Amino acid sequence: MTRFLTPAKIGLLALIELYTDAEVPTSSTIPILSFLVSHILPPNPPSPLNSNTDQSYGPRNFVITTQHFEELLTDHPSASGLPGRSLWHLFLKKLWDIDSLDALHIFFDSRSHLLVKAREEVQKDAEMGIPPPSLGMILLSRTSPFGTFVRRAQLEFFRLKFHDALNLWKNFVAYRQATLTAWKKRNPEVGHWGFDVVLDEGNEEWEDHILETFATVAYGNLINQPEDADGLVSTDDVEKLLEFQVEQMQSKSNMSNLHEPG
Repeated sequence: MTRFLTPAKIGLLALIELYTDAEVPTSSTIPILSFLVSHILPPNPPSPLNSNTDQSYGPRNFVITTQHFEELLTDHPSASGLPGRSLWHLFLKKLWDIDSLDALHIFFDSRSHLLVKAREEVQKDAEMGIPPPSLGMILLSRTSPFGTFVRRAQLEFFRLKFHDALNLWKNFVAYRQATLTAWKKRNPEVGHWGFDVVLDEGNEEWEDHILETFATVAYGNLINQPEDADGLVSTDDVEKLLEFQVEQMQSKSNMSNLHEPG
């Protein structure tokens, strides 16, 4: 079990980037941000003074599938107004742009551009000729819930040993595979090996049986049987679940005490 990072958290980072790219229209802001907050912050226990408090945030919500992202994003258009493009299509592009282990490293390294830079960093960028962020982009405070999540995810990734980073990549490939059909609808040129640019480019030079051998050695059954992938839940997720259950038990106990005759 991983300590913090899972394929679903990569999805959350991609969704945060959609928001900072100003692709989320005003009418869609509340549901998108509510989804992010519900999976980044610990859940609030039901209030002892209000037994009708929503208690739907249960164990099933600690594992976010690609279907959860699809159900959230499909009906929301992009703020850029691209015809026929919903936030789901833009989200898919962000996922499928991560097409190698090297691209995964670049993805995490580039998360810094989502954050507000310190004055010294801005001055250094100006001296090096690095342009400032586009005017429409939304930058995250480093101490905000989203900013804290981004910084922790980045820190946890670069703490990973190579073997653990490789496992995260392979689990992400398996996790994303459920979206292949949807991705191919918009990108029919995507081939059988499109999930890994190394194999995809090798398709022009190597024979099929060599590619199959490489894929089997690298990924095993993850591509054909993604449900066998581990690493979908982290110790961080388990801790949140346990905290939620303890808080819920305490809240129920408090509500019971309030209704006991004095």
